Amino acid sequence: MISLIQNVLSDPKLLTSFEAYLRCDDKHYLANNLLFMEAMSQLRHENDAKNIESMLHRIYETFLAPKAKLKLNDVTTRQQVYDDIHALSWCILSNEDAAEILKETEQQVLDTLTTKLEDFTRAKNLNTLHPSPSSADSCSTHSDTPSIKDRKIRVMIIGGGFTGFTVASILDRMPVFHVTLIDTKDSFEYTPGIVKRIVHPDRSSTMRVRHDTYVKNGKVIIGYAEDIGNDAHSVRVNDKTIFFDYLVMATGSSYTSELKSTDVSSIYRLSGLDQVNSELVKAKRVLIVGGGLVGCELAAEIASSTFPGKYPKKQVTVVESHDTLLSRSDRSQQSKALSYLTDDLGVEVVCNERIIDIMDGGTGSRYIGSSGREYNGYDKVFIATGTRPHSGLLLKATNDPLLDTCVDGWGHIRVKPTLQIEHWKYDHLFAGGDVTNVIEEKTGYAATLAGVCIARNICRLVKGKPPLRQGTKGTLPAPDKPLHGIMATQGQQKDKLKSVKKHLRFLNPSWAALKRYDEKQYLQMVQGETSSTPTFGRLPRRLTLPNIQHHVTAPSPAAVFN
Repeated sequence: MISLIQNVLSDPKLLTSFEAYLRCDDKHYLANNLLFMEAMSQLRHENDAKNIESMLHRIYETFLAPKAKLKLNDVTTRQQVYDDIHALSWCILSNEDAAEILKETEQQVLDTLTTKLEDFTRAKNLNTLHPSPSSADSCSTHSDTPSIKDRKIRVMIIGGGFTGFTVASILDRMPVFHVTLIDTKDSFEYTPGIVKRIVHPDRSSTMRVRHDTYVKNGKVIIGYAEDIGNDAHSVRVNDKTIFFDYLVMATGSSYTSELKSTDVSSIYRLSGLDQVNSELVKAKRVLIVGGGLVGCELAAEIASSTFPGKYPKKQVTVVESHDTLLSRSDRSQQSKALSYLTDDLGVEVVCNERIIDIMDGGTGSRYIGSSGREYNGYDKVFIATGTRPHSGLLLKATNDPLLDTCVDGWGHIRVKPTLQIEHWKYDHLFAGGDVTNVIEEKTGYAATLAGVCIARNICRLVKGKPPLRQGTKGTLPAPDKPLHGIMATQGQQKDKLKSVKKHLRFLNPSWAALKRYDEKQYLQMVQGETSSTPTFGRLPRRLTLPNIQHHVTAPSPAAVFN
């Protein structure tokens, strides 16, 4: 039954249907059991010790604490988990240690879900939840498998951020392709709305688009890609092997804070952001570590807002390790940002200061700066620096030849100007967005441009044409001047820019304008369904099966969906 539950958790349609079924019995909060299992999967795949500890505390506060928002009513382990967490509060926990603390709770939740899944299966008249061996993505060698000449070209996308979202949105609409999107969460998250969602949740949308609303002809798998093999033509995910013709690594990066998330469920994610907002509302003093684009935007939003409660105005401090804010921009933009934050909004900005240690005490954490200054007494702290590129899949892949040489010393994937991964043997592997070594301001806007370029290059390779260097023949170059440069020319867009720049005048104009839209409008832009929007470059022409004579590698006799 555990494997059946895993099948539900990995399929967005089944997951949504099962969750709705559980919510029919609201008084028992049964759907929260499902969210707990998703949180446990996330915990098991986290390797950073600091994140593991915060994730463990979040799981307790969310599901087990006396005032938990997503309370589990059918478990008897609350006090034991609380005692175990506090007994190990001075230890460095591994994900195995954290999972062990929650082991008995997880078993009780699993027992509840097992019973409900059996009821759900009968109610929906589902004979089995096991995948069919002849499914479109299995590449089995049964007699009903399409011939190599006629079958669709398989595009595997790992990561559902801006790059993955863009490539999938474009290629899934073309009959020639079968797109498989693997992501750790069930939805694309529109990160330009995160800061607004934290500060003003009442004015924000859900920020998420479920992957299966734009991957309609292919397949979405919720899970963690674990290995690449078979001469770099297969991915292992959820104990299954799936073959592909083209691979797009769009795994992105993460902060050690709430600004980016791998939360599977929108509900779990929004509950976490609601908690952040609650902490922010109660705070008198706020510390933001990092004076880059995100840190400055966050500081501006908080300092310019009026909150309910005891502290309507917040005392905000920004600590930046460089000698100026927005270190990758030019001096003019840096000066504007500093003046806006300090003179207009009263934010304290401390440059040339690196946080070198964090000390926990009875009155809260103390952040020790390289100057010797202690930053204490802050009620809420945001870490807006230290992004980690998610390139681990290439580093640990067992493929022969190895793929770890494609990752540089900073953990970024090396790519060619065509966004093909730099490897001496393979030209069918692509990467885009935060995970790459492209010199650019790492924003969703830049990742979208990369996605358009990758989609066009896959189409060109299918047609037997050479791939394009990003920035040529209608593709837009990576924005290497992060806070100025690409200006929209459409009248309507200029009006939007003027409105945005009144509040966030230091932002890249095109990226700032995207904050005026929500996730659904952004999807329409990427799919070319609206004209009065920021341009992302020329989209590829629609490809259909009868016109394509593309050679693809046949799967080996052992290429079954294990």
